[in-house]
Amino acid sequence: MAKPTTLSAAKLLVMLGDGATPTEAFTAPCGLTTKGISLSAASNDITVPDCDDPDAASWSERVISALSGTVSGSGVLAMESFETWRDYFFSGASKNARVKIDTTLANNGGYFEGKFILTTFNVTGELGNKIQVEIELQNDGEIVWVDASA
Repeated sequence: MAKPTTLSAAKLLVMLGDGATPTEAFTAPCGLTTKGISLSAASNDITVPDCDDPDAASWSERVISALSGTVSGSGVLAMESFETWRDYFFSGASKNARVKIDTTLANNGGYFEGKFILTTFNVTGELGNKIQVEIELQNDGEIVWVDASA
């Protein structure tokens, strides 16, 4: 068995766009120690009868009706990023964001990109610990994959 190529979790970046035109810059707010993207598909079930034998059990088939994505992150609240998250949440606006797999391996890296709304911004603290932050972004339209070589 060949050993798989793996990456450090630090190579997974949640990056927010600054909205500048014509060239938007993307930066990763500091403090997130856990990050991820979850892609899902909503489907409709359709029962398809057997035309040759209507008494036979029908098979269910599925049709994808919608695709969606959620970006999540948690970690310590870096005060350098607090204003970014706070302003993003209170704006109620969608922003361009990327979830980047940062690698130098040919054709294996790249990023998911789309418009997202910050739907969760939790700030919590426990005595004897650092202040924690938890964020969740929901897509606001299409999400695309861009290869690192592009």
